[in-house]
Amino acid sequence: MEEYDELSAGPNENGAIDLSHSAWAELPDQLFEFSSRLLVLDLSHNKLVEVEADFGKLNLLSTLKLNNNLITSIHPNIGMCIRLKTLNLSGNRIGEIPKQIGKCTLLEEFRCSDNFLETLPPTFGNIVALRVLELTNNKLTSLPPEIAKIPTIQEIHCDGNPGLSMVPDDMRASSDMVIWALKLHRDHQAKVEIKVAHYNELEEETREHEETRLRLKDECSTIETEVTTLEEARPTGYINMKVKMKQMAARVKCTVS
Repeated sequence: MEEYDELSAGPNENGAIDLSHSAWAELPDQLFEFSSRLLVLDLSHNKLVEVEADFGKLNLLSTLKLNNNLITSIHPNIGMCIRLKTLNLSGNRIGEIPKQIGKCTLLEEFRCSDNFLETLPPTFGNIVALRVLELTNNKLTSLPPEIAKIPTIQEIHCDGNPGLSMVPDDMRASSDMVIWALKLHRDHQAKVEIKVAHYNELEEETREHEETRLRLKDECSTIETEVTTLEEARPTGYINMKVKMKQMAARVKCTVS
């Protein structure tokens, strides 16, 4: 088959392999043997159902196109592709992006439109080179506010996500407005975290004070018991008798004199 011939030849002079539009449902092990030379891999318009663990071997990849397949899952090893600059996953059946994507800090374009995403991991905020985030036509209900701290972010496309209440409908057409909304959520989240931390400190102090109060109460109870015991054991009768005897002896002495 022509696609096997293309694969057997390995990467071209630009380090690229194009296996698009070839009806691949599974990838041969041979593909991952080119890890030392493969820079661009186009697997778009095939029948792949997963981004398998072996993709982690392709740690020199700068461009990976997996759009228009049947992909439902992405292995965490995608985070090992630390030189990725472009990742296209649009037109699949993906419901979740692994948090390890945050290790791909050189990623500039992430395209994942027409999938089933409900949110993204907060580790997206670690992708400090990200410029384009394409998320149209998913099932997003939230976006991580951490995205707003990315200094290079320029475009965020999130139309076609009716459940995304944190970004109003009339703001989604403007990347600047989406970024502004995320900054508001980020600032609010930061304030909440400060309040929660303060509350936790107060709660810890209260717990320590309560423990001290209970300890002192127990110590007081113990001391009261000891005092009662000592009072009961005090030789009051003997002392009174001794005093009387001394008094009687003194009277006898006076009479004799």
